[in-house]
Amino acid sequence: MTRSTTILSKLLFFGMPAIAIIPNLILWYTEGLDLIQGLASVLLPFGLYWLIMSSAIRIGRCAVWFTIVLLLAAFEIVLLYLYGNSVISVDMWMNLFTTNSSEAGELLNGLWPIIGVMCVLSLPLVAIGVIALVKKWRVSGTFLCVNRRIGLMIASTGAVLCGVGYFAGSPVVPHNQVFPINALYNSWIATQRAVATMNYDKSSGNFEYRAESWHCDIAPEVYVLVVGETSRADNWQLFGYERKTTPGIMDANGLVGFRKAMSESNVTHKSVPLLLSPVSSESFGDSIYFVKSVITAFKEAGFHTAFISNHRRNHSFIDFFGSEADTCIFVKEITNDDSTPDMEMLSYVTEEMQRGRRRLMIVLHTYGSHFKYNERYPRYYARFKPDRIKEVGPEGRQRLLNSYDNTIAYTADLLTMLMNEIEGSGYRGALLYTADHGEDLFDDGSNKFLHASPRPSYYQLHVPFIVWLSSRYIEAYPHVLARALENRDKNVSSSASFFHTALELADIRTPWFNPALSVVNTRYTLPQRVFLNDRNHGVLLRDAGLNTGDYTRLDSAGIKY
Repeated sequence: MTRSTTILSKLLFFGMPAIAIIPNLILWYTEGLDLIQGLASVLLPFGLYWLIMSSAIRIGRCAVWFTIVLLLAAFEIVLLYLYGNSVISVDMWMNLFTTNSSEAGELLNGLWPIIGVMCVLSLPLVAIGVIALVKKWRVSGTFLCVNRRIGLMIASTGAVLCGVGYFAGSPVVPHNQVFPINALYNSWIATQRAVATMNYDKSSGNFEYRAESWHCDIAPEVYVLVVGETSRADNWQLFGYERKTTPGIMDANGLVGFRKAMSESNVTHKSVPLLLSPVSSESFGDSIYFVKSVITAFKEAGFHTAFISNHRRNHSFIDFFGSEADTCIFVKEITNDDSTPDMEMLSYVTEEMQRGRRRLMIVLHTYGSHFKYNERYPRYYARFKPDRIKEVGPEGRQRLLNSYDNTIAYTADLLTMLMNEIEGSGYRGALLYTADHGEDLFDDGSNKFLHASPRPSYYQLHVPFIVWLSSRYIEAYPHVLARALENRDKNVSSSASFFHTALELADIRTPWFNPALSVVNTRYTLPQRVFLNDRNHGVLLRDAGLNTGDYTRLDSAGIKY
């Protein structure tokens, strides 16, 4: 081997483990590991990396296999840049399974700085590895023998520290605390969930609600359930925000807003199924594969049902729930335009209501405030400027905030138009709205952005929750409005209450209905605050990993936890 080849081979040998161990060093700090846990989480994988690179005399083969480790490390560093903490979680892997290309593209466009850094660090080494493989570069047997001993010594030290930690009361659990073991373990869980989801049609095939309507008169009725996307309550004028983001619904007759509503999940693929089914966070992992959605309950009760989404299909429960409806429409797949605004769904709503069906139920799944915010509304809706997102970071927060607030205003106007449509249709009707989860917008020193982090935040969970009743509905059932007003200042779990409130608005009875979870029932009682964590365990919100600032905000808002 030439001198330059030897230098490049050693650069490859030492450089790849050095870059791959960066996530472990960062996680030592972000996850609050003590000295023993931190050293073990660094030394154990670093020693294993060393052994991988010294496993074969042809260095190119080792480098090619190690590229997988580099990809995982790059993924982890990007996520740390995005969320500030946590390992590649089960939900993050599931997001890969249930995110379409347009959503992924929008997110990646906002992460180009850190992606660029990782490319600069990693790609030269990968390129050298490919050259080494093609040219069949070899390292000396002596070099390998020495470095195998070094790698074994480092890995053994890490393993010993795991044992020391166990007896010292500072246990190191590799599948929880050691990257990339924890990331690979989470990918295995995610794969199992994805397979179970693919078999949903079979596992839920025999499910029945045994539902029936208790509205005995023949007046035509319509119920519209609107599932928002990434909308946080703190940016709604209706709930005390200083900006005029919801002027059209501020004084709407028959509208009741619940300002203390919290979601029990911060990821769409779990939060929407929680909203549209009777499954609780405590039983989600065991039950969601065997039940159908609220759409089937309405169908059994004699309603014509429609599901209208401004998302694309992504092979999640949302798709399966939507297919239960008599009419199932994915607007973006009709327009073939990923920038299609939510207002485009209105024409389909009007069409359904003009068919003259006596009992009608419509579910709308909006694109709402999904990043990239300034592409969620037409330009003439840009009330707050400047709103063109140029960079993603604390320094660009004002533009992010302006564009995000524009999405809230756009959503509020959509709700206003839906209310007007129902009011002028001749139907006796009601509308129920909430969002799947909220969003972080670089709100404090933690510099959190977006959602779906394994450790949620106040802003990711505090969501709007709205009940609106038409004048004809109030005339027929004034007690429903009275009960909503009675409960409006109570703490609410949107995840637990959306399904049951929808059933009670339509007076649908089924063994699955729980009156204590309906916000329009005199028996309404807030269950304990729960968060559906990454491993699909319902944990108390106070144990979900929120930071001190989050709890301060909860206290200020009068939200129990």
